[in-house]
Amino acid sequence: MLDVECRYTMCFIKKNDEILLLNREKPAWMGRWNGLGGKIEPGETPHESALREVKEEAGLHLKKMDCRGRLIWILEDGKRGGMYLYWAELPADQTCPTPTKTDEGILDWKRIAWILHPENKGMSVNVVKCLPILLADEKQHLFQLYWRGEELIAFDHAELSDDEG
Repeated sequence: MLDVECRYTMCFIKKNDEILLLNREKPAWMGRWNGLGGKIEPGETPHESALREVKEEAGLHLKKMDCRGRLIWILEDGKRGGMYLYWAELPADQTCPTPTKTDEGILDWKRIAWILHPENKGMSVNVVKCLPILLADEKQHLFQLYWRGEELIAFDHAELSDDEG
């Protein structure tokens, strides 16, 4: 596995056949729908960061989120970065009204079929590549995205063993 420090979290919250997404107003992925999340603060664990980001961006007070692995990006110049991926499922009776304008962008529930539709150009590549795999099972995964400028040139995926997660 690549030795890359993960400084961010990305969180997927599912309810029925929808995922809570944010259309970001700031880079990266400005103007695209993406998972919730952000930078891990000093002294914070990735799990604490995920819970904080979901509370800040969606107003949801979750007690538990499952780590589903990591996403690593590798740029043409060799620079690398990464994020932890988190997952939660809301019970049918828990609400999170949308659409809602936030400081980060527009928060809204999107149907999974819409998110993954091949003609949908409004999604971040990270979500389109990872979501089908994350929906398929509860295991931890390693996703590696290789970029040349703004172009995704390769994508790799592997399951993580329990001691790698």
